[in-house]
Amino acid sequence: MKWSFVIRQKVKAAVVLAGILVVIMLASLSTNQTIQVMDQSLESVFVDRLQPAVDLVFLSENLYNRRLLVQGYLTDSSSISTGEPVKTSRIDNSERNRLISSFEKTSLTALEAKKLSYFKDRLKAYDRLENSVLQLISRNRHQEAGLLFGDQGAIIFREAVSTLHSIAQIQSDAGKKTIKSAHGQAAGGLINISLLLAVCIVIGLVILNLLKNQSLVDQKSETFHLN
Repeated sequence: MKWSFVIRQKVKAAVVLAGILVVIMLASLSTNQTIQVMDQSLESVFVDRLQPAVDLVFLSENLYNRRLLVQGYLTDSSSISTGEPVKTSRIDNSERNRLISSFEKTSLTALEAKKLSYFKDRLKAYDRLENSVLQLISRNRHQEAGLLFGDQGAIIFREAVSTLHSIAQIQSDAGKKTIKSAHGQAAGGLINISLLLAVCIVIGLVILNLLKNQSLVDQKSETFHLN
């Protein structure tokens, strides 16, 4: 009878431990996946949100510097004959194009892509206007250049800057969603850890129960031999 009881206990323990092992494996896989997703989310926050936000600041600064540069030529036409405006324009365009290209390589929402396309269109319009202003200055037609720069140029400039601000707001909203998602993933990871702790407690209770049952069997066996 002792051996029959022991076998039954071992079978029960084996079934319980097998179930526990399955739970541990599933919880471990889920935790591993959660960690990977969180790592991707954190990387996305930097690559697709923080760094592009810095690029937007530099793009805005580039626009203001270009506008101040042309304003300088409007007040001082002596440098227009040296070719300096054309050279500076090319340098600024190269840096600006690099920033835009870097921004385009990030993960963009549909609205971001639409806004960026409009921003590039405004930049092309502003470049054409800027060239017209510089040509007028080179022909000593400063009044016409000033009117073109101050009226139509100001409108296009504000449209470009406003579009940058809209993109920055989209970046902020998307970043908040990513962080919220990361918090949810972290909560899921905590649940898995709690589950693993509960499993450890169950294992401990099973072991204690087996030890207790074994002790009772030994006591019964000793009593049987004494009789």
